[in-house]
Amino acid sequence: MSKRIWLISAGLVLAGGAIVFSSLSNSEDIKGEAAETLVAKPNIIFIFADDFGQNVPSVNGNKYIQTPNIDAIANEGVRFKQNYVTAPICCASRAALLTGRYQQRFGSEFHLHYPSFSAYTADSVKYVRSLLQQNIAPDEKTQGIPSTEINYAELLKKNGYTTGIIGKWHAGFYDGYRPHQRGFDYSWGWYGGSTLYYTDENDQEKVTFKNKEGYHHYASNTNKYQWKRDPIATGIFRNGEIVDEKEYQTSAIAREAVSFIDVNKDKPFFLYVPFGAIHTPLQAVKQDYDKLTHIKDEQQRILLAMTVSLDQAVGRILDKLKQEGLDSNTIVVFSGDNGSTYHKLNYNGTKEGITLYDGSYENINYPLKGGKLTHYEGGIRTPLFIKWPQKIKAGIVFEAPVSTLDLFPTFAAATFTKLPADRTYDGVDLLPYITGTNKSKPHETLYWRNGFVKTIRKGDYKLLVNENDKTVFLYDLKNDPYEKEDLSSKLSQKVEELKTDYLAWEKGLGQPRWKSPKVTKIIVEGKQVSFQP
Repeated sequence: MSKRIWLISAGLVLAGGAIVFSSLSNSEDIKGEAAETLVAKPNIIFIFADDFGQNVPSVNGNKYIQTPNIDAIANEGVRFKQNYVTAPICCASRAALLTGRYQQRFGSEFHLHYPSFSAYTADSVKYVRSLLQQNIAPDEKTQGIPSTEINYAELLKKNGYTTGIIGKWHAGFYDGYRPHQRGFDYSWGWYGGSTLYYTDENDQEKVTFKNKEGYHHYASNTNKYQWKRDPIATGIFRNGEIVDEKEYQTSAIAREAVSFIDVNKDKPFFLYVPFGAIHTPLQAVKQDYDKLTHIKDEQQRILLAMTVSLDQAVGRILDKLKQEGLDSNTIVVFSGDNGSTYHKLNYNGTKEGITLYDGSYENINYPLKGGKLTHYEGGIRTPLFIKWPQKIKAGIVFEAPVSTLDLFPTFAAATFTKLPADRTYDGVDLLPYITGTNKSKPHETLYWRNGFVKTIRKGDYKLLVNENDKTVFLYDLKNDPYEKEDLSSKLSQKVEELKTDYLAWEKGLGQPRWKSPKVTKIIVEGKQVSFQP
């Protein structure tokens, strides 16, 4: 194996005689004393699931399916019990994830506007008409993570890493914003928020959720309509060139990931694998669906069948690492972009149903409150598991709050990559906290803003302000983790303290670079809540 070797000074011994490094040098002149140890730069595989809330994997409590491969990442490394994302929606969450900085610092606060509607050309005039009513900004070609920001691939590529992305990008559609133009040596996937899992409506080996009228989300976005006309957001691209993909999306991502590992196994690599699952459209492999007869709700049955397929795909990636002898010195991370969603009122071909979080098993974020499109815990908490057999002991459970913002500085530290000094990074290197060399909490305060929805968590207190709904909620998450009791009237001083802290943070942010396309209504435990995606 021709990996570049790094010179490490003695540090804290962990699993298998591995070392947590107290000092290091990237000198290739190997002249150290006996205490110095030779270490190969680790590979990184970052698996990122879509609409994958905290309680979806069985290791976190899912009672309806088993996810043994995803669970293995948690059990063989560290499982974070309180991982937060920076937004309860795909695009904004990913902007922060990819850069290690709150997305509001560089104006990526809202969802990208989707490019031209011919991508959605359908045989339903009403459907097209409803889409045309949405407000599309004229500046959509400059929407995305700006070139002034540095993502994982751009950072690690300068340190000798081969970089790849396989799956959902959702950080810019147009020229200059696409993954193969933003540091990724290899890219396969789609640029938008979601795409079809399969395009052949006559495929008897697949199952698609449809309501009683026969419609489903993306009902007319078959290959005939969607990928042949204007595929910019939803087509599958390999290094910028459109491909005609026939395999079930989740399986195809695993295929591409395994191939990337095979091609790059003799050099350090960073592989970002943002799966489309379990985002809509609800399309599953029939074999997985047929095993879930105990789930009576049709939407949830298909959604969880998609989760089973995702777990199998993760297993294929993990198996490839072991087959190639790369498992020990590969950092594998699993997380999700936001909480899960449940559309109680079915798609009918003319408009979306209302997203409903009713506290039942149908909401797979349960018992956490809310879900995607809310700042309740069910919307902003997702799984985070990290394994690195050479450095991290198995079976660690980390209790304190962390953030997906922390992954950027953690990856930099693990790969001996220096962070740029010309900007603020909002996360921390998690390795000292995982190993116990740092006994404090990674974060005392975390912040969220999606337009008129503003939230701060400081210590155990969480303040949630919705300026559009004119509501203020205060929760004590230590004693009330499911956000049942609003303390805002009882603890008015705490409310004012948190508002002051929030305003101080907000002063350091930039303005959104484009407007939110709409205001969305969600039902949370019987009450309507508005959100600005």
